[in-house]
Amino acid sequence: MIHGPCGALNLNSPCMVEGKCSKRFPKNLVSDTVTGNDGYPEYRRRSTEDNGHSVTLRVKNQDLEIDNRWVVPYSPLLSKIYKAHINVEVCNSVQSIKYICKYINKGSDMAVFGAVANVNDEITKFQMGRYISSNEAVWRILSFPIHDRHPTVVHLAVHPENGQRVFFTPGNAMRRAAQPPATTLTAFFSLCQADDFAKTLLYAEVPEYYTWNNSSKVFQRRRRGKAVHGQPVLFHSDAIGRIYTVHPNNQECYYWRLLLINVREPTSFESLRTVDEELCGTYREACERLNMLENDMHWVMHPHQIQTLFAIIIATCSPAKPIELCQKHQNHLSEDFLHRLRRQTGDINAGNLQRGIDCY
Repeated sequence: MIHGPCGALNLNSPCMVEGKCSKRFPKNLVSDTVTGNDGYPEYRRRSTEDNGHSVTLRVKNQDLEIDNRWVVPYSPLLSKIYKAHINVEVCNSVQSIKYICKYINKGSDMAVFGAVANVNDEITKFQMGRYISSNEAVWRILSFPIHDRHPTVVHLAVHPENGQRVFFTPGNAMRRAAQPPATTLTAFFSLCQADDFAKTLLYAEVPEYYTWNNSSKVFQRRRRGKAVHGQPVLFHSDAIGRIYTVHPNNQECYYWRLLLINVREPTSFESLRTVDEELCGTYREACERLNMLENDMHWVMHPHQIQTLFAIIIATCSPAKPIELCQKHQNHLSEDFLHRLRRQTGDINAGNLQRGIDCY
């Protein structure tokens, strides 16, 4: 059970890869067996000075002294019984034992095929090709849950007025166009008209108290969950409502969705655009009146801001003709001074005010 020798002693050894031994020989000489940094044990390998043994081998017409650094770990009993070279090592950590579990528990590839005339039994094929690993088998024997989703997520439709998706056939096209099926959004409007409690909810909060009946296309009060105080036959759950996103480039629909997630008691599309009992022309206007959007006032620059900007230009940008630049924008730069002179002198003559500015 002697490895090699390899390395500098024999560069042509089969274990040599890129000038190094792929089996990590020769090993280090240690007086006691210890656990290495990689999780594998470093077996006791005594040196000749520590009562270790050595042997002389002839390799490529050279006599080489081989010590315990070249001995492959083995069991004398197994080698004698099976009359073979058997490498035996101890697994004493997770890093080394992972290889045992890896090949026992991993699933195997399986393919089933057959040539049968006009027979396509998909159930039999599935059962023949199905594979259950040892982990899944134990999980099923112990009756553990295989699949679970929690909490419930309800997707809520988002579409403009008369913009819901409709499926139709040539036979019912006219009827579907006249009476399109209800969506979660239109059902929410109807719910706010008939249910007083629903008026206190936002669109995304409805699935917490109501369930969506996909066959009748209506919201119904939940019958299970935590009872709501002061509301008979009303229960609360941990269901989550998710409203589909809208890109800001689709402006009106984006502003309409912004209203929908912030306004309570909407009964129709027009009610979303109604602010203080006044119907707004666009959804954006309604958002601005409800202070959900910034207006353009932050783009308007006051005289002192223009003066500060001009000072920054002079100090950091080094304009070629700063005096001409100042004279070109003199009216905007001096607007606050003009206003002050008007109050002090009461003179509204432009020439006198201009002379006052020059003197100022």
